[in-house]
Amino acid sequence: MKRMPGTAPRDRRTLVIGALVIGALVLGTRGAPALVRVHSDMVRSARELEAEARRAQEAVAAAPVVAESLRARNVRYRALAPALLDGDTPAGAAATLAGLLSEAASAAQVRVGTVQLRVDTAARGAFARVGVRADVIGDVEGITGMLAALERGPEVLVIRELAITQPDPGAGDDQPEALRMELMVEGLAVRRRGR
Repeated sequence: MKRMPGTAPRDRRTLVIGALVIGALVLGTRGAPALVRVHSDMVRSARELEAEARRAQEAVAAAPVVAESLRARNVRYRALAPALLDGDTPAGAAATLAGLLSEAASAAQVRVGTVQLRVDTAARGAFARVGVRADVIGDVEGITGMLAALERGPEVLVIRELAITQPDPGAGDDQPEALRMELMVEGLAVRRRGR
């Protein structure tokens, strides 16, 4: 250390100790909180990593159970296949539904008038809801036979709307009975990817 002219060794020592104390105070007030923050951040990060590792280990341990559940769901899903309408697109499935309605009407010996296909194009997901609105004319036996045929089919169908009226209520007893049925039938189809 270079000697300062005009200062006694005792003053120099006091000056050096004072400078060290001031430096320690500055370091303590600025550096210690920063070190505490860094330490607490490191502890928090370590705890988060431990929790993430624990979740990953639990997921790996649960993988066989999840795989078995997936296999069971796949079996149940395939068992539902006959209950769904067949078609490459929702419009194709609606056409299949119109064909089923036409077959049921033919078997029941009733006449189908207008047929309108309905496809829910806004919905997203694995299934598409498709529907057919139709007018049918026939007698009581034919109409009930058609409804029963739609109900008994392997496809699960829902009749959303049904209205039966008599077009000519003043018809005589010598004319065959004629009822007009308006119905809306819906079913589900699997939505293929990309469609």
